[in-house]
This record gives sequence, C-alpha cells and structure tokens, in this order.
Amino acid sequence: MKTVVKYMLGLASVWSLAGCSKFPLPEIVKPAVDQTDKKSTTNISAFDAAANIYSRNTALLGNNAMQGFNFDSDGSIWYTQSGESAVKHQINLVKSAVNKNTSILTANTDFMKLSYFGHGTNTAMEEVGSDRYVWIGAYGSANNAGEYWNEKLIGRVKYVKGKTVKTNECDEYYYIGKGYTDMHPCIDAENDLLTINYADPTNNAFRCFMVFKLSEARQATMTNTVVESTDGFETNNPSSLNKKSYTVYCRDLTKLTPVAKMKFRKTGYGNANATYYDWQGFDVHKDKLYYVEGQSNYNLFGSFFTDDVSQSYVTIFDFNGNIVEERTQVAVISDRNALKSIGMTELGAMESEGIKVYKGKLYLGYTSRGITQQDTKHYQNIFVFDDAKK
Repeated sequence: MKTVVKYMLGLASVWSLAGCSKFPLPEIVKPAVDQTDKKSTTNISAFDAAANIYSRNTALLGNNAMQGFNFDSDGSIWYTQSGESAVKHQINLVKSAVNKNTSILTANTDFMKLSYFGHGTNTAMEEVGSDRYVWIGAYGSANNAGEYWNEKLIGRVKYVKGKTVKTNECDEYYYIGKGYTDMHPCIDAENDLLTINYADPTNNAFRCFMVFKLSEARQATMTNTVVESTDGFETNNPSSLNKKSYTVYCRDLTKLTPVAKMKFRKTGYGNANATYYDWQGFDVHKDKLYYVEGQSNYNLFGSFFTDDVSQSYVTIFDFNGNIVEERTQVAVISDRNALKSIGMTELGAMESEGIKVYKGKLYLGYTSRGITQQDTKHYQNIFVFDDAKK
C-alpha cells in the first residue's frame, strides 16, 4: 500500500557560517504566527518500503522505547534507550546492526549503561579515531515518579563496552551558564558544530538553542561551577529526592561567542489552530535546525492524545528562528494499514523518537508496538528519505 509521506530537507543556505563565530548574534524570538504561506518545497509523494525503510523491528537491551539514535561510520546504529520501570534512572547506549528484514533483530550485547544522567531526549556520538564518545545531558534530578530530568550540564563519555558510568564520572563536562537546565546536545561534525538545547530559565513557553563551533568548545577554558541535583548517584538510591550542590570542573562555553543563539515557542509555530504533540528531538546540519514532534496512539502509561492513529511532524528552522520549511506531517505514521503491511505494527503504534540529517538524507526514528495484536513489546524503526532527486 502506498501513502503520502512529506518531508523537508534543506533549502539553499540562507547565510554563510564562514567567520560568523567572530560576531555575537542577537537572540531572536519569533511570535506565534500563521505559517500558511510557508509551503513545503520538497515532497515525497508516495511511501515505498524498499526505498524508505532504513531499519526496523529492532529490540534493544530492555523492553522500552528508544529516545533517539546516531550513526557510526562503520554502518552501525547507536540507540539511546530509556531504562525500564525498575531502572528509570538509567539510559542504555546500544550499538546495533541495521535490520532490513521484517523479522526481529535483538541487539543486547554491545552496550554501555549511563546512570543518573537525565532523560536523554537528544544525544550525539563523536568519532575520534577508533574511539567513540557520547554527548548527553548530565546531572539530572529525580522526580516523584523516579524519572530523571532537568539536566544541568552536558557530559562527554568515552564508550566502553559493558561499562556502567554514573553522571559524576564523565570524561568532560560543558557549562553554558547559570540557571540553565534540560540540556540536550547534537553534533554536526562535518560542519564543526555543537548545538545545545536548553530550557529558558525565565519562560518555559520557549525552546532554546545555542550553537558553537565544536572545535572551540573542545578547547574551551576550564572552570569550577556549582550545580544542584538529587543525590541518587552518591547514595545509590535512584528514588532519592534529596537535592545537594556539587562542584563540577567544566569546559566554560560562556567564554565563547556562539555561532547562533535562538529560541522559538513550543507551540504556535505552525498553521493557525494546529494541534501540537510531544517534542521528540532535533538535529542541526550546516545552517538549519530540524525539529520533530509526535505521539503514539498506543501508550500504556496514559496520554493526553487519544486519536486512533499516531502522529508525526517535522519543521525546519534557520539560525534566526525563522521557519524555512513548514510544519509537515509524516503521513505514513498515521496510516494503520500501511504500517501493518510493512510488518511494523498492527496497532498503528508509532512514537516519533529522534531525527538526523546524515550524508544528504533525512532519517526519522520511531518506536513501534504491536507487530502483532499479541506482541506489544517495543521495537525500533528508522525511515530514510533521499534528497538526491530534489
């Protein structure tokens, strides 16, 4: 079965990055406006399983959703996965092969565990020779449900197979300023960019981003900073709500001039009266920020979203916070018959989980449930859309 899938991958560069790190850029806040005049210039008119399924039906270390994914130059996929109910303080970093088949691939032998870090909504993998480093929000705090959020720093951790690393055991930390929380990184190594998402400390209606030269960030001066988090990593009590102050030696990014600094509203950036869904990740490539939101129709823990179909949307912003490609629905995610026909889910359950631009292609990640009506475990899937014919 064919179904319409729209995606947007880049327009012409709106301004050159050359030399821009020398000059401070204004922080631009875009108001809620009707974007009906921002038409998508690039569409894929039909979903083709052979062309658009990059990997599917991958079971990870635990039975839970991934939070995002990254690629390795050796052809592997790095998944970051939430810990299950008994280990909500843990994030699994799992390396897996690509799975083109409808049969289930179980990837649970090449992994590292990250404890007490945070939610892991967005992560990045950095390749340094034969070594790999994960960038991830660190020093999060437990909430009443035992989940970890509100990351205060970015941590950089060398991957060591089978190792468990606590949030206070990173190789390096990165600091962007006092009072900033909810931090999530991405890296565009090709264009020497490190982007950090963070929460506006004065207005939680906005989602905020700072973009740095990666090479400058890696050489930034060191400083001691004090952060506050719950003490579970220290007491080995994941459910502890006791908050303490910790002094952490960090790379001080406040001493750098960002390539860009922008923020936009969490809702209200699309067409008038649009319905918005959970934020599910971002990626920065060259001079654009790719932003994905979505919600599964099947959530055992309950959700505000009760439609019979899943939803997924992509919007592309420039480095001034302007929309350059309109908020566009990934239609196949709402097509239950199509999802069943490609062997992903009979329940239509597809939760958007991550977005990447890699070697000229756009990749979108989804956690499915219900390959059959009886099998409601979590499986990871990635779709790819080729920009070569644009």
